[in-house]
Amino acid sequence: MKNIIGIIITITVIIILASCSSAKKGVDNNTNSNLLENMDTTKSQFEKGYYFYNGTINNNIPIIMSIYPLGKDMVGTYYYENHNNEMNLKGKAEEKNIILYEYDETGKNTGIFKGIMSTVDRIEGTWISADNKISYPFVLKLEGGLPGAEYGKKYAQIVNNKSDQDVENFVSKIKSYIINNKNEQLAEEIRYPINVKINNKVIKIRNKDDLVKNYNKIFTVDYKQKISNARTKDLFANYQGIMVGLGLIWINDRTLTGDNSSKLMIIAVNN
Repeated sequence: MKNIIGIIITITVIIILASCSSAKKGVDNNTNSNLLENMDTTKSQFEKGYYFYNGTINNNIPIIMSIYPLGKDMVGTYYYENHNNEMNLKGKAEEKNIILYEYDETGKNTGIFKGIMSTVDRIEGTWISADNKISYPFVLKLEGGLPGAEYGKKYAQIVNNKSDQDVENFVSKIKSYIINNKNEQLAEEIRYPINVKINNKVIKIRNKDDLVKNYNKIFTVDYKQKISNARTKDLFANYQGIMVGLGLIWINDRTLTGDNSSKLMIIAVNN
């Protein structure tokens, strides 16, 4: 009889512990939701424009993040440096705290960034999986931005009638041409004349034939390796154009001869 009572008590304790565990997980989710709803966005440090961050998750996984204050929300994307599959972000920011929910391409919530900051230059906190089972520290450092830019038009001040996707697709294309030695195709994408270095001397490349002839001297193995690591999203831009790979290439929108149309073209190669 005592054994039976002991078994019943044990089962009861297990059920109670399981209930408590389940309730705790529910509280965590509600807490995250309530934090988002109660955040005072009027004190946000973010102003109109794009903010570009480099950072890590779990101290060793590099990520790239772009965020934008849209109304009362913070929206954006991020991706792992070694993979270009973007995750969408949506959340809120106040003076010291920022919460960003991440969503995959199907719209499923896959995690949450809960961060704190003294200024927008550095954000650190914890990334938590959607099921609350995994958490990692993260750190984000501001790399640059596009102050005053309209949402969805990062490069509008530089290029004419080209979407962000147009620009990023063009960068992906020229990267592919360089890496795969498609010299004739690449030659079509350059605004001539253009200065390059050959044997440590500055040489003027005047036309497509010059580019094809000197292709291997310009785009060396080392250069190709560097350009292969250059990102194609959230590119730095200023009045000179749009930079790829920390200055390896600059692109801009150029008006075509004979009409009013324009085309994205390479305007500088720094080899």
